Amino acid sequence: MKIISNINEIENNFSAFIIDIWGVIWDGLELYNNAKSTLEKLKENNKNVILLSNAPRRSKTVKDRLYRLGISDKLYSDVISSGEVCRELFLKNTREIDKLGKNYYFIGQSGDRNILERLPLKEQINIKNANFLIVCGTRDFDHNLNYYIEELNEGLALNLPLICANPDKIVVRKNGDLLTCAGAFADYYLSKGGKVKYFGKPYKEVYLECIKNFKKLNPDLNKKQILVIGDSFETDILGANEFKVKSVLIAEGIHKRDIFTKSNEFSLQNVSKLSKKYKATPDYLINKFIF
Repeated sequence: MKIISNINEIENNFSAFIIDIWGVIWDGLELYNNAKSTLEKLKENNKNVILLSNAPRRSKTVKDRLYRLGISDKLYSDVISSGEVCRELFLKNTREIDKLGKNYYFIGQSGDRNILERLPLKEQINIKNANFLIVCGTRDFDHNLNYYIEELNEGLALNLPLICANPDKIVVRKNGDLLTCAGAFADYYLSKGGKVKYFGKPYKEVYLECIKNFKKLNPDLNKKQILVIGDSFETDILGANEFKVKSVLIAEGIHKRDIFTKSNEFSLQNVSKLSKKYKATPDYLINKFIF
């Protein structure tokens, strides 16, 4: 692991960048300082950028949100969300749906239902009539996993598969609020013997989608030219390791409380502990996404 101060120290080594959104570009409430200017610098230097998010909703929804925050689509090649990949590779996959059935039970916020829009599937209010669960997260930001244990246990009793549209377990907002994500539901379900299918980081399907998009821009691209930038050992860094591409860990993201000491000093020892815990190692460390 090498500590760097700015992305420009290493950007000449790469032509394609896969960049996380929450924890790198924004904090759940607003953009991080320097995030927009760093994307602008990468654009100026002719780098291809894909913003890869574990958001359990359509990519177009994420793009719209970024636009409202001041990040135009001129600053990236594409946005790929876990929700979009779930929709394209599973929900629209007639072979998969024909095996399971078309009736689903939904857990998540109303805004995440768009991954199911205009598909020949039917939502069931009664879980007993469902063929599978689709979990995007909590129905309310104030909820945690405990609100849903009864529903999940009922799904387990019915032997229903759970489709997880966001492998993140938690995210942290700038104000310190911890928000429970779909990955926490999936972990519980799996621990009780349930069947789970994940879409999003760190699973290879999202990286294959990135490669497919990059190849449209540069057919000669190889993995040595790709750099992943993210703040999570469990998703961003593990995904990069397993896909065999280089990665940068943003220290002031989800792991900030674990990386920095009480006196707010960066601790390489703490980073090493996290690396062992999650069995994932970044190639570079940087405090924040800055050029």
